[in-house]
Amino acid sequence: MEISRRELSFLLPALAARAAAQQQAPVETMTSKAYPSDKIPFTGDANKKSRRFFLASTHTGFQVEMHETVLGPGMEAHPPHRHVHEEIMVVAAGTLEANMDGNRQTAPTGSVLVFGSNQLHNVRNPGTGPVQYYVIELRGSGA
Repeated sequence: MEISRRELSFLLPALAARAAAQQQAPVETMTSKAYPSDKIPFTGDANKKSRRFFLASTHTGFQVEMHETVLGPGMEAHPPHRHVHEEIMVVAAGTLEANMDGNRQTAPTGSVLVFGSNQLHNVRNPGTGPVQYYVIELRGSGA
């Protein structure tokens, strides 16, 4: 399917407006709260499933997101990528292989991984069973 320049000139502003609206959606303020895991469903399939516990702002407006991911054997969470916000991962079960700017490190159960701002990274499950990990994204005030 080809898109004409005229169609593209209508499409791009609409996409930009949608992206801006998504970014400006209100985020709840973080408060003392339990997030029971049996009440938060996973999305995805047996190869990769995840669930978001929360996306919230602290009292200073700093946004934090926390989610859980379960990767099947041999699966990669996503291709190597980079982004402005930092991430912290806690390996709850199994072993992750972390790619940190091309350096690979093994992270068994109980390990903590930190991915710095704009550093190329990704993770994969090198094992024969599933790996479960939690991610804390430090998104910042402009997230």
